Amino acid sequence: MNVKNRVVSILAPIASFLLIFAIWEAACRINEIPAWFLPMPSEIFKSMVVDFQDYWPHLLVTLQCVLIGFLIAIPVGLLIATLITSFPLLNAAMSPYITFLVTTPLISLIPLLMLAMGYGMNMRITTVVIQSFAVINMNACTGFNNVPTIRRELMQSVGASRFQTYRMMILPSAATDIITGLRLAAIFATTTCISVEYNAGNTGLGSQIIKYSQYLQTTQSFACIFYVTVIGLIMYGLIALFQKKIVSWQE
Repeated sequence: MNVKNRVVSILAPIASFLLIFAIWEAACRINEIPAWFLPMPSEIFKSMVVDFQDYWPHLLVTLQCVLIGFLIAIPVGLLIATLITSFPLLNAAMSPYITFLVTTPLISLIPLLMLAMGYGMNMRITTVVIQSFAVINMNACTGFNNVPTIRRELMQSVGASRFQTYRMMILPSAATDIITGLRLAAIFATTTCISVEYNAGNTGLGSQIIKYSQYLQTTQSFACIFYVTVIGLIMYGLIALFQKKIVSWQE
């Protein structure tokens, strides 16, 4: 990517961001839309700064839940994917359960998890792990299964062990699918954590969105939503950094 394209790729989203919020701000001012219905972006950003001490404890709780759950889900998902693709019998036994976890809205299982684990951080992290690892697992399995047989046979012909084959050939070959799984899992991790906080406990950004909405404090509610977006950007940035450091050879 040349310098011009790189500059455009950076400035284009910034320009569109400013344009959208300028239109939003103007619409609220011109039409005198009440703040309890749709607050102006300037008031939302002001609240994010001025009332940061009120948001910070809840932002920290949500961020910890998302990051810890996501980081646990990565090795769990990759390990199970490795076992499933290595042993056909295990694949036949576990695939239905992995599919169940991916296709079933986890919010429907939250009441059962609350009964079993309570309202604390452990329940939230467990929920994030369950939802995230299944997505990582399915994408990793796709990548592992798509490795050409001739490459496996080539590694065997040079006397490579199963671990060497996995580390030097299978894992790098499946890197694209794994990265895709990480991107999807990051989305699932954030949305799952917020969904749990809607229903469990009184800490975390999700619980604050509900609280502020109930009292028609829409500006503060939007501020919490914007902080959720910040968490999403952090997750995206971490994955982008991982991709740049680990699989930059694919570019």
